[in-house]
Amino acid sequence: MNLPVDFEKYTRQLMGEQLYTELLKGLSEDVPVSIRVNPFKCPEHFSIPLKDECVPWCQYGYYLKHRPNFTFDPLFHAGLYYVQEASSMFHEHVIQQLIHEIGNDDLRVLDLCAAPGGKSIAIRSILPDNCLLYSNEPIRARAQVLMENMLKWGHPNVVVTNNYARDYQRANMRFDIIVADVPCSGEGMFRKDANAIGEWNLQNVEKCWRLQREIITDIWPCLKPGGYLVYSTCTYNAHENEENVNWIAEQLGADFVNVHTKDEWNITGSLIDQHPMYRFIPGKTRGEGLFVAVLKKHEDDAPNVHAREAMLRIMTDEQLVPPNKKKDIPNHSKALSIRLQRNEYPNVDIDYQQAISYLRKEAIVLPSETPRGIVLLTYQQAPIGFAKNIGNRANNLYPMEWRIKSTHIPEHETILELAQPHLDGGHKED
Repeated sequence: MNLPVDFEKYTRQLMGEQLYTELLKGLSEDVPVSIRVNPFKCPEHFSIPLKDECVPWCQYGYYLKHRPNFTFDPLFHAGLYYVQEASSMFHEHVIQQLIHEIGNDDLRVLDLCAAPGGKSIAIRSILPDNCLLYSNEPIRARAQVLMENMLKWGHPNVVVTNNYARDYQRANMRFDIIVADVPCSGEGMFRKDANAIGEWNLQNVEKCWRLQREIITDIWPCLKPGGYLVYSTCTYNAHENEENVNWIAEQLGADFVNVHTKDEWNITGSLIDQHPMYRFIPGKTRGEGLFVAVLKKHEDDAPNVHAREAMLRIMTDEQLVPPNKKKDIPNHSKALSIRLQRNEYPNVDIDYQQAISYLRKEAIVLPSETPRGIVLLTYQQAPIGFAKNIGNRANNLYPMEWRIKSTHIPEHETILELAQPHLDGGHKED
């Protein structure tokens, strides 16, 4: 791997020779593959044939032995699991601790820079059920991807928005926890994305750390007094990491929060001071580069004001999955929701080839005994969408925007195996 000279010089000096050597070793190794299982949709017993080991800081995370072709797995499209980089799963561990410290099961949480959705999925998976998560992405195209992934995950208590931090400030909204995985120079992506190396330069690092401070300054009034900011990047340099969170603490008014970790996780601390910060460095930890710090806002902030949520650009199902022209045709998001009442429609469980045809939005033929009208199609008893059976064939109601575009079908490889019938939508009330 040919790293930029300026990056090598600075990072070697920042990390020291031993840690930098470990980083170089990690960057030369294969990229680990990991998935997060959906606790709302998977039955109590399931298996992962490709499982290597569990991700130690995430109760729903699993490393795989190799990278399969996720595109051609119907259970992936059904939202039974999400492909997520293991280091990023640390956000679940952090949020779980903060929920415990706050001691409130009616929280309002904002994931400020959420696309493509992995952090929001992690947060929603462990939030108390009646908490509300705002999942935001300012870039419209990325917000569409975010919306798709959150719909597939299926939890209803999520609001997907397409705003900048200053829009939330103007709306006078307040949150107990704000997760800000801010745009960065992407040094932690060098192993996964060769383009990240070619795009790196010192000027971009300078631009990023300034933008990051601007974003946090804009969103800071939206954090309740005593609320928590989870600041993270996928980069290595201290300008965007240690120096920025120190600036936030000093200039905006916050205290550092210790996150409970285990020595065997091999997480690296701050590289410039003794404040609690958490670095995931390839070669030491099994994952990509990640930096996380948690700050608690001082209590002496201005009092809360009424939120004007109507000012926000809130995305709806119809913006991604267009409203059906006929009232008797349900929105696709209903099929993927954990609140789905499965007995509302006839259920037809289809095989792998039929499921792939459906996901490619091709015509499908259902068993002759299938009732006419709207039916819920399932694969391994997991809902994947609706069809309208008209007798000799069924109209495919899968969203055109989500269809598998490739005509190639690789040899099927089982990623997730459901060990018992998936009959209740996977959701169980506490």
